[in-house]
Amino acid sequence: MEEHEILNNEYFKVNRFLLKLTGLWPYQKRHVKLIIRILYICAIHSMMIPQVIRTVEEWGKDFEIVLENIVGFIYLQCVLAKYIITFTAEPQMAFDWTRYIEAEEQLSLQRAASNGQLMTIIYSVYVNFAGVGFATLPGTLPTILNIIAPLNESRPTKVLCFYAEYFIDQEEYYYQLLFQTFIGVMSTVFINATVDTLYVICAHHSDGLFNIVSVLWLYRYRFQKAFNKSQERYQVKSRNLVAAKNLDEEIHEYVLTAINIHNESIEFINLIQSTYTLYFFIQMSLTIISLSLATVVAMMNLHDIINLIRIFFIWCGIILNLAYISIAGQQIIDTSLQIFDSAYFCGWYNHPLKTQRLLKFIMLRCSRQCQITAGPMLVINLESCSNILKSSLSYCTFMIAVS
Repeated sequence: MEEHEILNNEYFKVNRFLLKLTGLWPYQKRHVKLIIRILYICAIHSMMIPQVIRTVEEWGKDFEIVLENIVGFIYLQCVLAKYIITFTAEPQMAFDWTRYIEAEEQLSLQRAASNGQLMTIIYSVYVNFAGVGFATLPGTLPTILNIIAPLNESRPTKVLCFYAEYFIDQEEYYYQLLFQTFIGVMSTVFINATVDTLYVICAHHSDGLFNIVSVLWLYRYRFQKAFNKSQERYQVKSRNLVAAKNLDEEIHEYVLTAINIHNESIEFINLIQSTYTLYFFIQMSLTIISLSLATVVAMMNLHDIINLIRIFFIWCGIILNLAYISIAGQQIIDTSLQIFDSAYFCGWYNHPLKTQRLLKFIMLRCSRQCQITAGPMLVINLESCSNILKSSLSYCTFMIAVS
């Protein structure tokens, strides 16, 4: 498929922009993608290396700095894993919208695509806002407070958003370092926004291939048409055997189409699974650790409102990211199970015998839910999200008690 076939999809504009911005758009020239990816990886390491050096220097001296830098290091590792896994997999993101030419099917696709676009915009706006706030508040907020609520001594205003060692005078070169850290922070924000919204677009299938919800909802339409035809067949069978036979074939074709879409949907979910399972396994493991540590750091900074606000952005970002991907995973599970109901209540008992046999197979397959997993065991859904939050808070309580 050519690039213009996707570019015409208005619901994919935000994701397309983010994918191009981070060098993950599959239709970009190879050398352009390579340059962009190198720049992003260098930007992340430009923050990580000074942070690691400062952590080593403060080890055994300042527990708070060490703990906060560990949270930052975990975050950067998670972003790197997310970025590298995505561009090495680079799944095919093209799909022919014209495959589904009936108005009801197009409407169903567009409705789900619109939902995916809305979630993309909301998430992207928040993470960008949080990134800007995290990078700039340590320097701007003290300046504002010095004006509206001055103390006996001026608050330090030339403060970076994380503890790092650059082996230069950070006050003298503050604005250069602020620019460098801002670029690094926003690089991680763009990667997060791109990869996470790409996964949600996959779950919503917003451009035809990437909206599993809309694809599965087609069965309600297909089965409903088959049901209507079966009712019509039942009424004319006694009067016109030829017309009844034609209706039998039409019903059979509707069900065959539904089965083909079902197979394509399962294949697409398998593609999502193979692409994201390793990343989700890494992310969920690091989320438990980072959320526990971030909570401990926040409680240690209750007396420092500036640091507390900065850490609050991190804490909210971790939880939002976890909830964001969990909701999409839950939607895949729910919609895959709904197909069983659609098939069961389509009036199968009025269908031709050969069609009834097909419906038995599709109901048998639909009794087993489609799902995305993090590694071999953890299912991405709301229950897992809740369990991770509980585990993180339990570990946080344990660390506070030990310390």
